[in-house]
Amino acid sequence: MEKEIKKIRRAMGIRIKKLPRDIAVVSISSIVSKRLNLIYREENRSTNVLSFRYGKEYGEILVCPEVVRKEAKAQKNSYEHQMTWMILHGMLHLAGLHHESSKASARLAEKLEGKILRKLYPNKQSANL
Repeated sequence: MEKEIKKIRRAMGIRIKKLPRDIAVVSISSIVSKRLNLIYREENRSTNVLSFRYGKEYGEILVCPEVVRKEAKAQKNSYEHQMTWMILHGMLHLAGLHHESSKASARLAEKLEGKILRKLYPNKQSANL
């Protein structure tokens, strides 16, 4: 996962300044994902990614491979592409961009994700970036 983080950091450009210096990516089960999603987001379902920032220096991205794999299949993306997308999504949260806060933030997050994913996967033709 360290390789993906470095690749995404380079593609993020200016937003990189807002990221914590150290970021850990941790795989969790769908049971743990569901439990944490209920606690922190009040949603009683497993989720693909959760991110937590612990001060300026450290952030953690929790990914649920089971959910990511299902979403990749449904969106006709490779597992690698989908996992990179979810790590990127978590990194944008760690950089302070929260799509839940407003429709404008959601549009900005979606636009940034698309722009960065196109840098990472320039030959990807799918609308499911």
